[in-house]
Amino acid sequence: MTGKRSTTLRGTLLTPLAVGSCVYLSTGGRVIRTSRVVAIQSRKRNEIRFETLNTHYRLLLNTFPQAAEQMTVCMAA
Repeated sequence: MTGKRSTTLRGTLLTPLAVGSCVYLSTGGRVIRTSRVVAIQSRKRNEIRFETLNTHYRLLLNTFPQAAEQMTVCMAA
């Protein structure tokens, strides 16, 4: 590491994760804006690791969006 802070959060990405852009994420009932992303280390179904100008992030993704994808949606006529 390069003396940057490391943090682990549980939350949801609110904007796409892309090198050169800031990220907005929701965690613990608040919205966080990161500094610019300089590297994306890994993307898994339940975890994303990325580095910004200031911090190494480990984002544990909330399971709700995954559970919602598996639900069957029915519409009444």
